[in-house]
Amino acid sequence: MNKKEAFSKWLAEHTNLAQSTVDKYSGAINTISRELMEQGELSGSLYQINNCVTIDKKSKMYLSIPQFQDKDLRGNRMYSNALKYYKKYVESDEIGFNHVLEDEK
Repeated sequence: MNKKEAFSKWLAEHTNLAQSTVDKYSGAINTISRELMEQGELSGSLYQINNCVTIDKKSKMYLSIPQFQDKDLRGNRMYSNALKYYKKYVESDEIGFNHVLEDEK
């Protein structure tokens, strides 16, 4: 399962979002990644980042760019919500990973 699929699964299992919203949010992460790459602010996909601090920095950077602020407003905050949920997903993934590490000690 790739990271986009894992994020979609996590959204479906941990939120009350409609499946269409889950699909839009998981696709929005790809769109945001592409737009940050075009701005020279990212060298790959947000799906490749496993650190919530880095996700938070990239989210703030994206939402500080006026054209993307406008796009987010026009899109009923789809992009900012997708980033918010993606950060929560990465945080939960980090916690799970840390628990696995602790269990292996």
